Formats: sequence, structure tokens, C-alpha cells
Amino acid sequence: MEITSHLSLNDEEKLVLYSIGALDNTPLRSKIKIQKLMFLISNVFKDFQDILCFEPHLFGPYSETLVNVLESLIRLDLVESTESSYRLTNLGLRMYSRLKPKHELARVIDDFKLFLKDLSDDEILAFIYVSYPKYISDSIRWDELKPKRQDFAIDLFKKNKVSFGKAAEIAGLNAVEFDEVLKKKGIRWRE
Repeated sequence: MEITSHLSLNDEEKLVLYSIGALDNTPLRSKIKIQKLMFLISNVFKDFQDILCFEPHLFGPYSETLVNVLESLIRLDLVESTESSYRLTNLGLRMYSRLKPKHELARVIDDFKLFLKDLSDDEILAFIYVSYPKYISDSIRWDELKPKRQDFAIDLFKKNKVSFGKAAEIAGLNAVEFDEVLKKKGIRWRE
């Protein structure tokens, strides 16, 4: 009998395990990415908001519950963490293969993980702070990131991570102003 049959995970542990294992166990390469991935998921599925309890923190939305869940999964040898990178262990992959989340949840997790995986932490924070401004209050990074908003917005837009309207919002500009910025930089975005 395999050890995974003896493990009983609670809902938040299953959610985190499944999120880390999504997209063929693509590693989440920072604490910011795992926190923001779970935050974005919890904003789509309100049941998880009460479980993970995100609050304003030094680097935007933060869940102490998530930290505890990660530590638990690491102790159970389901998740490995190296230099702030998280991925499933072999045992974690076996447990992951037994999880059967609802199709909608699996799709949202995949979409958000794909969205975040090739973004820098600063791009993620700029996106989060603009999209969820109530989490700026305790930030130690927002004042440093604000002068670079246009650069983050352009990068996110060029990577097809956000729409033109969202990029303009991240840049802190209206649509006409952002269009002018793109023209000055030689970035064509419409035919």
C-alpha cells in the first residue's frame, strides 16, 4: 500500500498541492508568485478567501495560512522548496494525480499559473497593486515601483498578459496617453 493512501489533506492543502502541480509541475520561482497565484485563485472562488485569509502586507496580499500550508506540505514530503522555488516531489506528484478538482477550478489555476510563470516579481506586484489597490497600504515596494509603471505596463502588454485597457491602467494613463507612449516607443498594437 502506497504512503499517499494514508495521507488525508484538508481543502487548503489540496488546493495548494494542485496549484503547485499544475502545468506539469512547472516550478513557482518565488514566494511572491505562490502568494499571488493563490490570491488570484481566491478572488475567483470566494470559498477560498475565507480559508486563506489574505491581508495587506509588505509585498501586497499575503496569507499566513498559506505559509503554514506550504510548511505542512513540505514536512509531508509532498512539496520541495529550494531558494524560494516550489515544486512537487515524487510523492507529491502521486498525490496530485489522485486529486480531481472541478474542471472550472483546474482551468482557472492553469490560467493564472501560466499568466504568472514568466513574469518578474515586480511585474506581478505592479499588476496586483493596480488591480487590487486595497493591498497597497502596507507595501514596502509600491513607492519604488510607481515610477516604473509605464515600463511594467508596456512589458505586460507586449507579452500579451494584459489588454490595452489594463496596460493603460497599470501605466496610470488614459487610453489616449498610453497609445501615445506606445507610438513614441515604436510599438504598434493595432492595424
